[in-house]
Amino acid sequence: MKKIKKAQGALLLLYVFLACLLVYFIKPLYFYSILIVLLPPATINFIWLKNKNSRRNILIFSLLSALFFAPPVELVSRLANVWDVQSIFYRPFGYIPLENMLFAFLNFFWVLSFYKYFIKRDENKNAKISPRFKYLLLLYGLLNILVYSFYFYDKNLVSFNYWLMAIIVLFIPFVLIFSWRPKLLKKTIIPTIFFALVFFVYEIVSLLIGSWWWPGDYLWPITIAGHIFPLDDVLIWYFLSTPVLIGAYEVFVDEG
Repeated sequence: MKKIKKAQGALLLLYVFLACLLVYFIKPLYFYSILIVLLPPATINFIWLKNKNSRRNILIFSLLSALFFAPPVELVSRLANVWDVQSIFYRPFGYIPLENMLFAFLNFFWVLSFYKYFIKRDENKNAKISPRFKYLLLLYGLLNILVYSFYFYDKNLVSFNYWLMAIIVLFIPFVLIFSWRPKLLKKTIIPTIFFALVFFVYEIVSLLIGSWWWPGDYLWPITIAGHIFPLDDVLIWYFLSTPVLIGAYEVFVDEG
């Protein structure tokens, strides 16, 4: 079984590399590149989960997080000019690209499906959504109230720089979650490495074809084919977002 799962993981990674190669040559709009690169492997990984309760929990968490966590974070990021993407749809508040909301959903959805299938082995057959989930929803509600209230009062109040946003959204939750559940951290290592590879390849291709760009100020910017690529992005999002996502799911959603 371990050999089968290793082969499945390798196939998912191979698909992403081949899909990114296709995207590089055909240069589709950003929205379509998301559908090409991320949707098929995420869906297949989700289907591999045999536990319907795990599927339900992951789907509910991913949808609600994409609706109530991703938009305020994206708004803050855009106000700070942290990143921007090619967009063909209406942008709420004039700033939030809906394409990135799809990207965020598939990020949550695939990372958790991968974790449950390959790492946690989907072992809790009767898993219910934890009663603690309501506290996460309260935190999401508070985040929305604060961000949108400050936005309408004075946009500058929510125009954080790259690192300050990362400290609030990722670093503080990382410290709190893994101080409470330190043994959980080692379970996040393989998913973190896997998705660091996935997102690095996809972001580089997106940068080269003009789907994604970084127009702000960064601590460690490098230039790739004439385009700015911040190493801050690698350190912050690649190596903190996946552990925090898995940790939040374990603490607030997975009853087991």
